[in-house]
Amino acid sequence: MSLLQIKALKVIIALCVLFVSTYCVPILDKQVNNEWDLFKHDYRKQYHSIEEENTRQTIWKGNLAKIQKHNDEAQSGMHTYTLAMNEFGDMTNEEFTKQMNGLKMSAKTERSLRNTRAVLVQSDIVIPDA
Repeated sequence: MSLLQIKALKVIIALCVLFVSTYCVPILDKQVNNEWDLFKHDYRKQYHSIEEENTRQTIWKGNLAKIQKHNDEAQSGMHTYTLAMNEFGDMTNEEFTKQMNGLKMSAKTERSLRNTRAVLVQSDIVIPDA
């Protein structure tokens, strides 16, 4: 194969890659946008502005990519469990932690709670008066 043929082959390959990537990106964007619309519908998400929605969608896309990467790794045996999208998919880790773990206790209260034991009582039991 001559040097000219090799260069021509490289150009053809580059054009093919460019064509495929240009053709596939809009399809993938449309699919992701459909998934985003489904996420908003399923979890009844409404945002106050276009800017907020764009921010939430960007966060959601990042979380979706993490989920897909983890599940791909699980398929190859790197993990023993898979992940799925849920209603918190449009939140950052920091926002989720702040919302779900927002209770702040004093050290004294925390120590007190660690030294107590919970007693579970059936809700249908009637306790007689003393």
